Amino acid sequence: MKNTKEIKPFNNCPCLDGYHCQTNSLAKIFHFYNHPLSEDMLLGLGAGMGFIYWRMGDGRQLGPKSEFGDIIFIGGRGNNKDFFQDLGKRTGVKIAVKSTTSEKKAKSVLVEKLLNEEPVMVYGDMGFLPWFDLPKEYHFGGHTFIVCGYDGKDYVLASDIDQKASGLKKGFYYPISLEQLGKARSSTYKPFPPKNTYLEFNFKNYHDPKTEDIYSAIKQTIDTQLNPPIKNIGVKGIRHTAKELLKWPTIFKAKELRMNLFSMYIFIEIGGTGGGCFRYMYSRFLEESAKITMNKKLSEASEKIYESGKLFSKIG
Repeated sequence: MKNTKEIKPFNNCPCLDGYHCQTNSLAKIFHFYNHPLSEDMLLGLGAGMGFIYWRMGDGRQLGPKSEFGDIIFIGGRGNNKDFFQDLGKRTGVKIAVKSTTSEKKAKSVLVEKLLNEEPVMVYGDMGFLPWFDLPKEYHFGGHTFIVCGYDGKDYVLASDIDQKASGLKKGFYYPISLEQLGKARSSTYKPFPPKNTYLEFNFKNYHDPKTEDIYSAIKQTIDTQLNPPIKNIGVKGIRHTAKELLKWPTIFKAKELRMNLFSMYIFIEIGGTGGGCFRYMYSRFLEESAKITMNKKLSEASEKIYESGKLFSKIG
């Protein structure tokens, strides 16, 4: 494997510490284009806080050799479908999410951008990324990171954050071959196969967050949490989860129960949530927004969301 020092990152591409893979990747891109925003602000403007309780079914989705039955996913993210578009709308940045079934085309597009010294935000299966120490059967393709360096031949430089730490995670660079990167980007493992997805950005019409942008994002978050389309999302989802958790000892075998309890800890506390199931991040977004809007009520709301985060941490 190449030494990190052999591939230099592009100018203005620091390996920022962070909380959540998507917002950390975005923070690096915004920093590169000289419009830095906090991860908390990025999460909030995209209406990215939510809640979901999802019974994924057969544990073999995690890999063909998985020995586990039903896997429960408890997530604190929201607005996954329109997050990037809503963030772009509230910052003036055009964000295009692109994917291809062709690994060859994905590589070609990536290399072209890297030759122009343009960092690229990509999706990849964590199970195929060499900087993660994960069980062989574990696969998650919803992970994002930045590719921000190229040796002109077979290796590129990735920028990611430590997934083992809770709270603020250490940023780092890691060299990876184009072959291995292609394997991670084209993985077909469920759930969330990455599909060679990457993002393109146009900052021509960027503007700092305005009061109306912040209020619009908060209203969207409130509406989706209070009026979810199904019972396992939003506030209804939290209440549904409280009832379902009491059933776990009777519906899961001992090994499955341990797996799901451990997974719940990961999903709530250390799995790129910023702690407290994203509530700590959203709390800081509200506090930052209070200063921009001069609205003290947002500071009060920030304190309440922080307290809810502490309750999630206690559960996790």
